[in-house]
Amino acid sequence: MNVSHRARALVGSRAAGYAVFVVLLLTVPAVFTRVPFYTMSVAVLMCLQATAALGLVPLVGRAGQISLGQAAFFAVGGYTSAILTGRWHVNALLALTAGAALAMAVAYVVGLFIFRAQGQYLALATLSFGLVVSSLANQLPLTGASNGLAGIPSLAPFGVELDTDLSVYYLVAGVLLVAVLSVDALLRSPAGDALSALGDSPVATEAAGVSAAALRRGALALAAGLASIAGSLYAHWSSFMDSGQAGLLNSVQLLVIASVGDCAPRGARRSVRW
Repeated sequence: MNVSHRARALVGSRAAGYAVFVVLLLTVPAVFTRVPFYTMSVAVLMCLQATAALGLVPLVGRAGQISLGQAAFFAVGGYTSAILTGRWHVNALLALTAGAALAMAVAYVVGLFIFRAQGQYLALATLSFGLVVSSLANQLPLTGASNGLAGIPSLAPFGVELDTDLSVYYLVAGVLLVAVLSVDALLRSPAGDALSALGDSPVATEAAGVSAAALRRGALALAAGLASIAGSLYAHWSSFMDSGQAGLLNSVQLLVIASVGDCAPRGARRSVRW
């Protein structure tokens, strides 16, 4: 099979995969409303966790950097949206954007320091960051301290209030689909190749003229942005935010989701370029 035939086959296979994914997302309401023990609230949580965990695929699955602080960025997004919309009546979309920007900025600054460590020391550094965020959220009056923040306004895009789990599901499912498309495009780009090379050999990556430090910080910022968006959506959906969302258990859960969902061999994951 020549290169053009292989390229067409890969494009067709990828398009078929996305078509199946969209069909699955659309059939979830019909299944979850009829199967015992499953509800639309479970479906909403699944989409939110998948979105937050998706950001770890470039960072952990490609660049090989361990992160146990993903839930901290989830909480940053949730608290930012809760504070801006609940106390200062900022538009929910602007609050979500502000939360994502803040989380990415924090991630970039944190990355200047924690990526000096590697291996188990990096895991401990990200764990410490998550614990600090959780502790601050549990003590600061701005975040409601141990009581958390309640009464967060529900989402109302274009003036349409999403006040049911079903309506929120369609929104978060759409966000998940866009996030999957975006991350997949990134991983198939030269930047994705550079992240894979970084995971294989940081020394060789630096020798090729690519900044390993910049790649790591960029991957961490992307992970933080997606987690923050998921956190903001969670806050508006649940109308409540507390420090437990930044806890270690949530970070471990997101890491497991990303690891299981990205378990293909490294060589099989690489893009065929044409």
